[in-house]
Amino acid sequence: MTMLRITRYILPMMFLLLIAQGCRKSYFYRGINDDPSQLQRPTPTNLLPSVILQSAYTWGGDASRFPSIFMQQTTGAANQSASANNYNITPDDVDNMWYAGFYGAIMGNIDTLIRIATSDNMPHYAAVGKILLANDLAQVTDFWGDVPYSEAFQGLINTQPKYDSQQSIYTALHALLDQAITALEADDDSPSTPGSEDLLFGGDVSMWIKFAHSLKAKLYLHTVKIDNTSVAKGLAEISEGFGSGEAAFIKFVGSDAVSTQAPWYQFNTQRADITFDGYLNDLMADAGDPRYDVYYDPSDNTALGELYGSANSPVYFMSYDELKFIEAELQFRNGDLAAAAAAYNAAVEANLTRTINNTAYAATVAKTAANITLKDIITQKYIALFLSPEVWTDWRRTGYPELTAPSGNVLNGELPRTLFYPSSEVRYNSNTPANTRLTRRVWWDVQ
Repeated sequence: MTMLRITRYILPMMFLLLIAQGCRKSYFYRGINDDPSQLQRPTPTNLLPSVILQSAYTWGGDASRFPSIFMQQTTGAANQSASANNYNITPDDVDNMWYAGFYGAIMGNIDTLIRIATSDNMPHYAAVGKILLANDLAQVTDFWGDVPYSEAFQGLINTQPKYDSQQSIYTALHALLDQAITALEADDDSPSTPGSEDLLFGGDVSMWIKFAHSLKAKLYLHTVKIDNTSVAKGLAEISEGFGSGEAAFIKFVGSDAVSTQAPWYQFNTQRADITFDGYLNDLMADAGDPRYDVYYDPSDNTALGELYGSANSPVYFMSYDELKFIEAELQFRNGDLAAAAAAYNAAVEANLTRTINNTAYAATVAKTAANITLKDIITQKYIALFLSPEVWTDWRRTGYPELTAPSGNVLNGELPRTLFYPSSEVRYNSNTPANTRLTRRVWWDVQ
């Protein structure tokens, strides 16, 4: 990914994002064609950079902040963030992420991209769209459980789509990824294929295939407690996934224009109601972890470190080090402790390379077949995936890290396991499941 490529597209596409975020129910479940403020005759070429950037903005926005507070990587100190810190979250609090984010500005437009690319015989564009859709839909279902999919994105044809079970959505996610891999492995006879407008991989088909396999490995990991075939299936995906140093991420331009600045930077400069202290801060400081100084600003607990707190910081969807942590857990669950330790050690080194470009600290936390534990794997993954929503999924699956709810929380000492369905969805879609409690478990989250 080059900065020139991002600069070329980020200003107009972030402008479209800001427009989309101003739309409410009239835009929900519709493609970009149905919104009069959007492009009336979109093409895959102009849709692709938009949906990539919109995804990154949402992943680095509410989809990052809620989990980071729940998992005590950050602390909500004021306003809405303070309420989130005490788990006093309402259906209104997640409206923006659902409507202006995942459904309104992202997945509806990805669905449009797929449909147009399919209709115009542009199979590689359609395949890339399916991978992006799987990436975002997986995050949505992991946050909420049952969500609309099979009847979503139909506009006025169906304004009250049904909610599909999370189990059926996971089946659909693997189908999307398998279809994409098959299409990308075949020659594309279209005169137009993804190129510089592909802000993730610059049209590199092999990287999209690796991303799809990496996502499949992650999805299989999520279901290891409810499907005894998931371990073997997940391990089969690892060798086809990301290699050393590879990742799917967007690095924002960080110019003076707000629309080009990284989402965490924007949030901190505009609101400043999150402090960067808590369990992870203490864990890293006590261990002398060298990543501490780029994650956090040691001189100011209201400031995020330079790695993720700058105007031009990246937002990661997935990386090689995450894939190696996935491999470590799968091998551990498979009973191959030597392979688990090797993957774990490689994951730590890869993350240190990605974050500070120095692997010396890896020896301090290195493990062998004789002493590797699941707690070791998840603890280091929790550190490595700073501000990633995946750490919340890992905690729900494994119970690590072993966190204590803050005093005064409204869940009687429990931690949140899901989000409420947004209030507008409750009002407008009669199929919306009842909002019961934040401790409700999603399908794969079994005791």
